Amino acid sequence: REYDQRRESILMADALVEELEQATHGLNLRVRPSILPITSGTAAVTPWPDVAGLARVRNGAVQQLRDDYARIEAGIVVPLTRFLAVIDDLYPRLVQHPARFTQLALLCPRREDYLPDHAYTAAVLAMAIAGQLNWGQDEIRLVGLAGLLCDTGMVLVPERIRTGACELTDVDRSRVNRHPVFSLAMLQMVEDVPVHVRLAALQHHERENGSGYPRGLRREAISDYARVLGVADSFAATTEPRHYRKPKLPYIAMEEMVRSAGAMSFWKPAARALLQAAGLFPVGSYIKLSDGSNAYVITANVSRMDRPVVQPLDPLGQPKGEPLDLARIAVTQLTVVRPLASATG
Repeated sequence: REYDQRRESILMADALVEELEQATHGLNLRVRPSILPITSGTAAVTPWPDVAGLARVRNGAVQQLRDDYARIEAGIVVPLTRFLAVIDDLYPRLVQHPARFTQLALLCPRREDYLPDHAYTAAVLAMAIAGQLNWGQDEIRLVGLAGLLCDTGMVLVPERIRTGACELTDVDRSRVNRHPVFSLAMLQMVEDVPVHVRLAALQHHERENGSGYPRGLRREAISDYARVLGVADSFAATTEPRHYRKPKLPYIAMEEMVRSAGAMSFWKPAARALLQAAGLFPVGSYIKLSDGSNAYVITANVSRMDRPVVQPLDPLGQPKGEPLDLARIAVTQLTVVRPLASATG
């Protein structure tokens, strides 16, 4: 029965693309910045959790997503409210703690069985980017929701392909490239998905220069939700572990993102907003300082992206002393020398 459901979903996917194109004909694909910042009039009343607390928040949400993805894969309808609950937990954290928000995406360990874990990371980063772009509450919630749902189509891609357990054939690559189309079919199993979210799921692998998939769209033909999600999804993927490769250092991934945006692969405003939200040395990065010690980045400085807030480490890689805000320390006194692969270098 499950095989029949998968086959039926694959067959109906192209019809759903045509249906979505008709539904979005004339739809405004642009998002205007909000007049007021999202933090306007909001007091930071909820303390930001420590590392252990962050892990509990993240693990609880990812476990729920894992359960919901399993229901979708089994053909069981899932209420949209299940996913909105995750977003409604994240949104006030973004509003109250914008400088720390990307810790939920980048500071906690991420798993190789990656679909629900990746979805959470992509949602957090997409919301952080949208916050830096001064989007309003409704738009930030929608792009976060799209982050949770955009890769549901990957459940129709065989696990051996998803995990990289063998060398991919041309047919295998074609199935991967069609997963945004498959997502439309799988989102039939989620109640009342907004049209902007469905369109973002279809378009999040499109690229500004037309090099993306599934339809090779360019620039203004891509919704702003998909443009933001494309940056968040790509950065999340390259910094996550996979069975077949190690994650890239966040600093290297950020450098590549900036270069790709310069080459018109990614939307420049979204790539710039990610840099502002996460920093040149992104949250969770290990770094070597000029005094010879190691540290890891705990908060980005929007005004000084090369001068983050860091936690010094002892020679065994354990936290030592109080965090240091490098933006408040003279460059001649202490600076970042280079990124590190681990706490001990």
